[in-house]
Amino acid sequence: NVKIINDGTRRNEDRHGAVACLQLTVKSCAVDDHLVVIGGDTLFREDFSLRKFTESFFEVQNKDKESHLVLSYQCKDEETSKYWILELDEDLKVQCMKEKPLLSETRSRNAVCFLLYFTGLPVFIQNILNCYPFNNAVYFRRPVYVLRISGRFDVGNLPSYIECDKYFRNQLQNPSVYLM
Repeated sequence: NVKIINDGTRRNEDRHGAVACLQLTVKSCAVDDHLVVIGGDTLFREDFSLRKFTESFFEVQNKDKESHLVLSYQCKDEETSKYWILELDEDLKVQCMKEKPLLSETRSRNAVCFLLYFTGLPVFIQNILNCYPFNNAVYFRRPVYVLRISGRFDVGNLPSYIECDKYFRNQLQNPSVYLM
């Protein structure tokens, strides 16, 4: 079941941001169950498996029913200022999240790119919005764990689209596995 929600933004300069759009979606759809969120311009490399991701989600749910799971990959140094960056402990549990930090503000290169939240998502979103803007790390009141992947494509402009197209034409070894 697919539903498209539009925040009414017409110019790049007037964007509300990912968290505010997520809040709009949750309110508009009256979400009261687990929720998968993918940015509209995100494509994953072939090592991504929705099945593995959902299995990992239920594993962290077994640890704590209020756990969230995010996908993360190692971004390049120069990309940290473009993404939300996660700082993790040895169990891949998020210790803090920084919005578009400068290189000098974190040693982490763990960029978040895909989210699976438990049913308490509206409270989680409000906690994030209450902390905005993120000059410091966000404190999570519920556990957030990471499943690592090799990377993703942010297909937001022509050069990134061309890079993504080239990758899939040249390197995708088994499309049937990717589409599972």
